[in-house]
Amino acid sequence: MHKKIKLAIQILSFSFIIQSCSFDDDTINYEEQLVVFASINAGFPVYDTVFVSRTADVNESVDSEDLYIENANVELINIADGSRLNFYSLGNGRYYPIDMTMQNADSIFSYWLDYIISSGTTYRLVVTHEEDSVIAETNVPEKIEIESAEMSEYICPDGSTEPVSIIDVNNLENLSFAQMLSLYQNPVEYIEQNNLNVDSVEFKIGDCYTKSFASAPMFGVDYNQDDYNTIQIISNALGSNVVGLEPFTDENQNGVFDEGENYSDRNRNGLRDSCYINLIYSDEKGLFDNDSLDYNSLANIWKNPLKRGAADGTWRENSPYRNNPWLWNVDISPSPIMWLYFDYYGYYMMTFKSTSDSYFNYFQGDPVGQNIYLLPASNFEGGLGVFYSSSSTSFIVKVINSLE
Repeated sequence: MHKKIKLAIQILSFSFIIQSCSFDDDTINYEEQLVVFASINAGFPVYDTVFVSRTADVNESVDSEDLYIENANVELINIADGSRLNFYSLGNGRYYPIDMTMQNADSIFSYWLDYIISSGTTYRLVVTHEEDSVIAETNVPEKIEIESAEMSEYICPDGSTEPVSIIDVNNLENLSFAQMLSLYQNPVEYIEQNNLNVDSVEFKIGDCYTKSFASAPMFGVDYNQDDYNTIQIISNALGSNVVGLEPFTDENQNGVFDEGENYSDRNRNGLRDSCYINLIYSDEKGLFDNDSLDYNSLANIWKNPLKRGAADGTWRENSPYRNNPWLWNVDISPSPIMWLYFDYYGYYMMTFKSTSDSYFNYFQGDPVGQNIYLLPASNFEGGLGVFYSSSSTSFIVKVINSLE
């Protein structure tokens, strides 16, 4: 009798388990949506293109280029005063506030130049294509304030100490958009003509300086981290494209390359020809405690590997270079700026950019895209992508070779 009762209880319990474990496997119907990526920056006109495309069903056989949308209506609206900025198609799903093909291009250019994004203001982006429309809003962060950080001396692996420089990080304050363009076009001439106060920092190679992400800082930058979720640091080498003859060892110190003297054959073609002369490059061993290490190999570990030019029959073939500019995300202040931020000698424009909540929310869930089933948190109603804003401040610093 007890066995029968026990068996009945087990059967009844099992039936409850089966019911509780039933799966709701209804198929979700696919619905095509617009995908929009756009950003604006306080204190400047809109200079980033707006990207518009559509989604595709997983069973749809289509090239990615066919997803671009060319005939959308794109409009930016300042919620505070109602002012509007229209965008025009550039092809390949890109839209920009200037259409130079129009007869009234000059007036459009003037209006765009005067349409300055304001800190603390909410902007709405409206994208319409046929019967589909998506809307997103972003509140532009307040202006970010930075200052040079006073950091304690760095203790090197051998026990010696290295001072951390204090530099001027406010030497580009109050520059207009037009002045910034002039700076980009000819940085050396602009800096000299306008007598900018630019400090120099030495790039040193060795165990203390270029061996890991925790190597000695060259300088530090402080900001109010409590006001922002994340900060982008953009390091832009203004002299990355400077070309000159491959460096050589001037053994007799006469300032002239003589036959038989050693030179850095960067493109490995057996000739002393041109290269990107400002690239921080050294395959010399013996600069570290482990004399089998060289700077290029270590840099390839901590950064992306050196890129080399495609075969074109010129000195650029196989000539090394690195991507420029470079973007970093940080959330700790003061922020130590070490060797990892620099790939070239010469002038650098360092930009600290605070981003809106929409940027932070979009990337916080799956920032490196490892889960294809997890969609980022878009702020577009009825669509995908992100519309975010930022506020930035920049300064110039010069990176010099400590061996020269």
